[in-house]
This record gives sequence, C-alpha cells and structure tokens, in this order.
Amino acid sequence: MLLPVLSWAWLPELVSTVLSVGRISDTMKAAMSPPLYDFLALPSHERPAFALRTREGKVVRLPDQLILESMLVAPLIDPADPRAVYQRIAHDLRTQILDGDLPPGSMLPSETELVRRYGSSRGPVRQAINLLRSEGLIDSHQGRGVFVRQRPLARHLQIEGMDAARETEASTSGDLGGQLEVRRHAPVVATAEVANRLGLQEGARVLARGFRFIVEGRPAQLADSYIPYDLVKGTPVEDPDNEPWPGGTIAQLRSLGVEVREITEDVATRTPTPDEIQALELRPGTPVFEVTRTIHAADRPVMTSRLVIAGDRYVLSYRIPIG
Repeated sequence: MLLPVLSWAWLPELVSTVLSVGRISDTMKAAMSPPLYDFLALPSHERPAFALRTREGKVVRLPDQLILESMLVAPLIDPADPRAVYQRIAHDLRTQILDGDLPPGSMLPSETELVRRYGSSRGPVRQAINLLRSEGLIDSHQGRGVFVRQRPLARHLQIEGMDAARETEASTSGDLGGQLEVRRHAPVVATAEVANRLGLQEGARVLARGFRFIVEGRPAQLADSYIPYDLVKGTPVEDPDNEPWPGGTIAQLRSLGVEVREITEDVATRTPTPDEIQALELRPGTPVFEVTRTIHAADRPVMTSRLVIAGDRYVLSYRIPIG
C-alpha cells in the first residue's frame, strides 16, 4: 500500500487504528532510516507492498513486525491465476482439508477472517464455502460455524469368487447386523435395459425385487433385482413371504435347478437422484456407487441387479482367485 507524502506529525494518527500510538514513533523511525530505494526508479510490480514515501521523495518499506501486526495482510490469492476468485479460495481450503491441515471436525475460519486472509470480498468467500459444501467436505451449523465433515468408518463389501459369492442383501443384513426392508416383490414387464441384460424378448415378464438395507440405524444401500419369470413361476421363490431368501440368491437359484457359472459386474460412481438422496438420507455432495451385476448359468443370464451404495460408507473390495 502506497501512502502520499506525510509529515511526521501525521504518521501516528494515520496508523493509530493498527498499532497503539505509544509504539508508533520508534517503529516508524526505524523504518524511515535509511531510505531503501527511490520510488520512481522501480517498476510497479517491484515496488514494496507496504511502503511510505518520505517528504524527500524516497520510499521505504515498513518493518516486518508492523506488516504482520497490521490488518493489511497480503492476500494468498495469486492475481495471475486464471480461475475465478471463489475457485482459488475453494482450492486452497480443499487442499488444507485433504492434506489434514484442517482435520475432520475442525472449524473453518470465520467469513470475516477468510475475507481478510484472501484479500477478497464476501461474495467469493461465500461461493467457495458453498462449493466445498456441495462437494461434501464441510457442514454448516446455524449459530456455530462451518466445520470439516467427519468421515464415517467405511465398511468393505468383498467379492471373493464364486465359492464365496452371495447376494449382497444377505451379507449386508446378516453379517453386519443390519436390517432389510422389502420395497417391492412382484412380476412386472421388463424394461428394455433389463430385457437386454437378461437376453429376453421385449415385453417379457420378470420377477422384480427391491430392497433397502439399514446398517447401524442408517440407510446404506438400495438394491433392485430381476429374474426371468419363467424360472420362478409357481415356485416358493415367487412367494413374497419367503423374503429374504435363506442363503441368498445363489442358494435359491440352486433350489430351482440353476447352477451359476459366472457373475459379471460393472461399477460406476455418480451423483444420486433426488429419490436416492431421500431413500439413503445422503448429505449434500455425497456420491454413490452404482453396481450393475448379472448372474449367468451355463446357457443364459438368470438374474440381473442394480445396487446403489452410499459412497461415503463403503469400500468395494475385490479378490479374484486365479486357477
């Protein structure tokens, strides 16, 4: 900051809002002698950020102690960065969160402090906070502040080959002590996507089953599965009172005389739909895994499923035996 030529008598009054008046004279006298360089001799980008021009036309830099204790803090934003200011602020805060400098549960600096720190107005600071909130990195609490989001302990969903393969609803609700909610169990006309996965003709009927899994009191996963109706019609598997199937899907297919030979999976990540946000009680910015699984017998696909899993609560682990 460059100030106009001022007499000694004006200096204490000018900066009295920054430092106590009793310390101004000694501090300023130390800064003014000797002169550092002539103001006009330097291009603008080389001029000191905090300087005073003396009556003699010389420019001197304020001492570091005065700079650090003043409210005029050099902003952390690089003016040469082509990104919008709010994106640069968000990037810096995001880096601190991911690197652990701002650990889970810690409070972010106040809006006023961020404005001061980044040399910005309030608008970009608020945009940066909203962006980090949408990414699921922070939570806002009315009257308390903004905090780095606590990360729940991630559970592992493991696939270990055919011998250990079981329907996910059985392992989730049983092994993890969770609960299973049956949301649908009825014969329906297959959608084009489901018919294609099962190798069925358009308009073919399938047994549709839908579930929601509750683990430790929180919804964790949604599952929709489809079986060709000709495989289950008139069998105990068709009866909704038999849900959940004892032993899982593999065992129930064996009870129908179907020997499973292969399971294929496609795993993707995406943003959840509004219905999925509500069903899984997701926080803003939380992604989901979408697992598309198809079970094959020797001669045909016999079941296809779509699993939607809360991305902040699970790690998908695959163990694939060789030979």
